[in-house]
Amino acid sequence: MPTPTLPRFQSGARPQQLLAVLLGDYWHTRSEPIPSAALVDLLQVFGVTASGARAAVQRLAQRGFLVGTKAGRQTSYAVSPMSRDRVNTHVRALFMSHLPQAWDGSWTLVGYSLPEDAKGTRRVLRDQLRQLGFGNLYDALWVRPGNHLESVDNLRTHLAGLLSPDQLTVFTGARLPGGEGLDAVRAAFGLPALATGYADFIERWEPFAAALKTGADVALNADPGSGLRPGDAVLQLRTSIMADWRTLRREDPCLPHELLGRDFPMHRAVAICSALYDALGPAAESGFRRILRAHDESLAALATHHTFEASASLLRSKD
Repeated sequence: MPTPTLPRFQSGARPQQLLAVLLGDYWHTRSEPIPSAALVDLLQVFGVTASGARAAVQRLAQRGFLVGTKAGRQTSYAVSPMSRDRVNTHVRALFMSHLPQAWDGSWTLVGYSLPEDAKGTRRVLRDQLRQLGFGNLYDALWVRPGNHLESVDNLRTHLAGLLSPDQLTVFTGARLPGGEGLDAVRAAFGLPALATGYADFIERWEPFAAALKTGADVALNADPGSGLRPGDAVLQLRTSIMADWRTLRREDPCLPHELLGRDFPMHRAVAICSALYDALGPAAESGFRRILRAHDESLAALATHHTFEASASLLRSKD
């Protein structure tokens, strides 16, 4: 079977998001500042122009994600402490949220009653419920597996200026029927569209996973016209995988596995993603280190990388 070739890097992520992903993986928990020129070089691996990369760094600094320091003529940037907390949350979502969680079969139901002219309040409430992980079952009825009374109470407090207490009703410990009722629940959380997204992920990345099993060096198979070094190619490949995975996990409501079924394509997708991502980690880290080494040898030695296996082991150790 021919080894698949990675197309030119394409990602919906803006350079700011791309840099945040790179720092979240290879510079996780580090507080040391990185020279701005090194950050520019990192982004250029992904086809970002030097001016575009500098603009992305400056915008991340303006947003407070990065904190700048200056020594002589050199400007460096560190990930801010608050941003590191956010990165930790994202890391858990990317590497652990697919794991099965205990569920007692109960649901939290939220219903609301608003006047017809309260369109703004209705829109805010619906957006907030989605952010809390609720699915829209029917019109003004929203559901989420498990007991989430505290989250709804916090929401009620947050929206106290828009909602009166009698306009929002919550039930916990509810049981929903199977059969057609379960199909309605799956539709409420957008599972059919999500399944299509996972199937597309499998179609794109399974050939790379198959090549990896045969011992083929998928890291070296970047587009020949890209001009990438092998170390840069694997960094690009691994980041491409995570860019796709990140998009899917942001859209996934993380329902109990009992609601997904054995054939839900997420299970196959995570197997492919974790196999590729973990196997390519050391070489991608080397590519990241090489770029840093050109600017600061001591910083290069501090780079690390995440793996699905290490995240799962950490979770098991806490059980």
